[in-house]
Amino acid sequence: MSKSIVILPLIMALSSTLQFIAAVMAIRLIRPSGFFSAWILLASGFIVQGMRRIVALVHVLGGQVQGDMTVEIFGLVISLLMLCGIIKFKPLFDEINHSHQALLAEHKKLSHANSELEAFVSTVSHDLRTPLTVIIGYAEHLRQECASKLDEQELSYLKEIEDHGGRMTALMEDLLVLSKVGYVERPAKPVDADVVVQDILTEFGARLAIEGIAINKTALPRLHVPETLLAEIFKNLIGNALHYACEKGASIEIGGKKEGDLVRFFVRDHGPGVPEEERGRIFEIFYRGSTGKQSKGTGIGLAIVQKIAQLYGGGAWVEETPQGGSTFWFEMIEASPNNPATETCET
Repeated sequence: MSKSIVILPLIMALSSTLQFIAAVMAIRLIRPSGFFSAWILLASGFIVQGMRRIVALVHVLGGQVQGDMTVEIFGLVISLLMLCGIIKFKPLFDEINHSHQALLAEHKKLSHANSELEAFVSTVSHDLRTPLTVIIGYAEHLRQECASKLDEQELSYLKEIEDHGGRMTALMEDLLVLSKVGYVERPAKPVDADVVVQDILTEFGARLAIEGIAINKTALPRLHVPETLLAEIFKNLIGNALHYACEKGASIEIGGKKEGDLVRFFVRDHGPGVPEEERGRIFEIFYRGSTGKQSKGTGIGLAIVQKIAQLYGGGAWVEETPQGGSTFWFEMIEASPNNPATETCET
């Protein structure tokens, strides 16, 4: 036997062995990498190549075919390179798996912390609401029933107790709403924003009529967003326009448009507006700005607007209305449950 006849089967056997080793390593990388189909296909390719070389080796040993030394050497080199590549990838996928497990653990801890925070806020809100109701009730009773026996200063003290108690109650209610705002699955059918806004306007109907405020609304686009959360946004924005920016006989404009995957809405007023230096902070929790400090409010409404918009891949911002006033915008990514779009969800 010549040297080539002995070496050729050894090369083919070694190449086949390397293919099977590479297949085993590829299978072991399936779990940490997470790319199941890709690694299964790769491992299947290695197994097929290894089996092909075994069949070829049997034929060569049986004298049925003659092997090509050059081809088999190249095949061995390719097998070695593939195996080296997988060996090099293994630490990377081990690190990916470690990071993935750490991320899952942190997500679990964050979810648990959020649940505890929601329960805490709910408990505190309930426990404080009862004594506050008693305090406000007694102060109101004393102010009404004992008005003839009290001087102006004493009556103003009682009125201040009522006002601060009412503000504390509103603050707790808003904090409770903010703590509970979380991602809700998109509805199967699109929500009619016109109907949502009309319901809000009906709720504010008495005040709109008394103050003679006109509502100019254009047709609003539909979108797959939970109706309750969309209503919460419009209730805050329209309520703010009424509370802070509208004098008798003023007007509020409401509109919206769809641009690609984004749906944008606005609520525009013609009041004093928001100073430019405050527009970047107006959506922060508890921040009220110079125009809101003299009015009742908790400073949470716009934070709720921003949070809901961000849950569905968008955001909220404020611009100056031409000839004075503020235009509050918010946008969301439009996507149906069956065809979800990329969006950032907070919990």
